Amino acid sequence: MRREATVSHLGKTTTLHIHSDTHLRAPALPAIERAFLYMGVFLAPYATLRFSELFFTLSDFFFCLSLSLLFITGRIWSKPLGEATPLWLIAFTLLFVGLMVGSLLHDSPERGLIVTAQYLFAYVFLMFILIRDEPRVAYRLAAIFLVSMVVIDIHGIITFYTVGYVPGEGKGVVTGGRRLATVLRNPNLAAAMNALTLPIPLFLWAAGRIKSYVALPVIAIFIGTVILTSSNSGLFVTLLCLGVFTAFLSTPKLLLRLALAGGILAAAVAGFGSKDLLPKTFQTRVLGALSSGDISEAGTFVSRAALIEEALQTISDKQIAFVGLGADEFRERSVQTAPVHNLYLLLWVEGGLLALLGWIMFSAVLLLHGLTLKRGGGDKRALAAMTTTIVVFLTIALFNPHMYARYWTIPIFLCCGLGLAQFRQTERFRRRGA
Repeated sequence: MRREATVSHLGKTTTLHIHSDTHLRAPALPAIERAFLYMGVFLAPYATLRFSELFFTLSDFFFCLSLSLLFITGRIWSKPLGEATPLWLIAFTLLFVGLMVGSLLHDSPERGLIVTAQYLFAYVFLMFILIRDEPRVAYRLAAIFLVSMVVIDIHGIITFYTVGYVPGEGKGVVTGGRRLATVLRNPNLAAAMNALTLPIPLFLWAAGRIKSYVALPVIAIFIGTVILTSSNSGLFVTLLCLGVFTAFLSTPKLLLRLALAGGILAAAVAGFGSKDLLPKTFQTRVLGALSSGDISEAGTFVSRAALIEEALQTISDKQIAFVGLGADEFRERSVQTAPVHNLYLLLWVEGGLLALLGWIMFSAVLLLHGLTLKRGGGDKRALAAMTTTIVVFLTIALFNPHMYARYWTIPIFLCCGLGLAQFRQTERFRRRGA
């Protein structure tokens, strides 16, 4: 607190002004909040850095700090998805009610609260934390998450070829079957995360935010990592991502860039490559199934198909409609004591059609938000990134159980933020032109 005396120009009155130093400290809070936010986004893929078995990670800790400072400074954006925000909250309500009603009726309210709290954090809290009305922050967040994934992939590739599998360390960076799991400790998850993040560098490249000499190596690292994971589902969603993004834009500039990348890759394969250069595990798990046409050779297909059959049988036997078995109950009742690796069926079994409808509504609301931005003059490339991410996300859900880990939803919200950032820039250019 400092005091400052000023005298009027007539010299007749003296006024005492008391200035608080609060206004000097206030700008520091947003900067601190953004630092917490950036740390949370960078650490999001490192889900093994957790405090307990309840899946509360170091990244979540920084997100909580960021959210707290947003409240303190009054900077929470009430409608991050615009007019679609209430629909998003309705979708979560349906998911919450479906899972909780089933859990309450089957005497497992604790599990219901734990699972729905995880979904609340991943699908609601992160929406308010990550989607900002600040274009520069949106680009930084996307770049930070992209750098984090690239660091993970480079570390994994180096470990794969220099260290390999280390017996006795549990789930390591490389599995005993010579599959790259990265620090995510799961080959299929590592491949899926690369596919889900791939629209970010594709968008930044198409928008001219990064040059070809940066974009091409990043994309090559992503594809190389997917190959080393020897994941059939991961390879499928990666190819789907590239196909959807390319088809959505199909601009001459993008097609020229992709043709250049394809030409370089084709020349490298023709000059130096052969099937023997690919990892042996990839040849047996992926190429073996593709060449023989026998899908049963594609990794764990048989056991997962049995879980899907069991889930369908449970839905039929229990006549599950709007009320399911409750959160995590399928795992308890399954012959394999495992959740069905199909989120659509899992939500139907455990949360009934209410939970399933709520989860599907999430993607529908995002598409609606993207179309709203496009009609308002938003960037087509940003809409392509949003749509591609949603399509990949929905496809990944066909091969996974509950998807409440934060690294699943962060790429989606980041692409929404990029779409909004492009929209804001377009608006500014229009105003200047007017």
